[in-house]
Amino acid sequence: MKQREAIATLSELSLERDSALPLYLQLSRAIEAKIEGGHFGPGQMLPSETALCRHLSVSRITVRQAFEDLLTRGLIDRRQGKGTFVARPLIRTGLTGADRLFDTLFAQKHAPSSRLLTFGLQHPPADIAPFFDCPPDDQLLRLDRLYLLNDRPVGIAIGWLRAEVAAISREDAASHSTAYLIERMFGQPIKKSEVSIRAASAGRETAQHLKINERAPVLVLHRRRLLQDGRTADVVRSYMNADSYEFSIDNVLDLDGHPSLTLVAA
Repeated sequence: MKQREAIATLSELSLERDSALPLYLQLSRAIEAKIEGGHFGPGQMLPSETALCRHLSVSRITVRQAFEDLLTRGLIDRRQGKGTFVARPLIRTGLTGADRLFDTLFAQKHAPSSRLLTFGLQHPPADIAPFFDCPPDDQLLRLDRLYLLNDRPVGIAIGWLRAEVAAISREDAASHSTAYLIERMFGQPIKKSEVSIRAASAGRETAQHLKINERAPVLVLHRRRLLQDGRTADVVRSYMNADSYEFSIDNVLDLDGHPSLTLVAA
């Protein structure tokens, strides 16, 4: 049934045999237009190579080249033994993006948005307080956000900031990154960021927010940022849906030509 529906979506498609544009590129662009136009939604199955060959009277090589073009550009996914599917929107980021997730999200093209879930002073848990040198009775600002692409939850950030940032309104917090809030409140730029990334199972609370199975894999980004005066500005744990977040690392060198990134395996 799914294959018949997918073929029906392309029923009016015709390829120009005498065009200067290769057949595989015509097919690739036609499928891309259907994806961009919403005819094929994220996660939806595409017609099989065999079905497209039969429907369009083209060779398997033509269809395979079209799929390879779409795959290279991140528009489709291939799942062994299951078929070819429209790729879900990804947050693609490098080192800077992992440090400033809010800004990275809103650089995406897939209708990015965020929701402020929590904003208020709370007593920090035992594993957070030492980062801020908090006495037992001190409070920090708890700031949690849900990140979405095309209204689909893709990540949640659980953040703890210095209590002074609570003076900023909830409205400002909802519409600006934590980096902006910190730099505005303290009048100094963030000096240093420490980011670690690991894989884990979602767990009940994260799964409920991201609408995934509790055992589904997520990427956990732990970030600590420091002010110019050496004080901790914030500590954030972000839980990103593993099929919606892509992290890439270039060969990063410092001014002296030495590696400026250290990877630690635990």
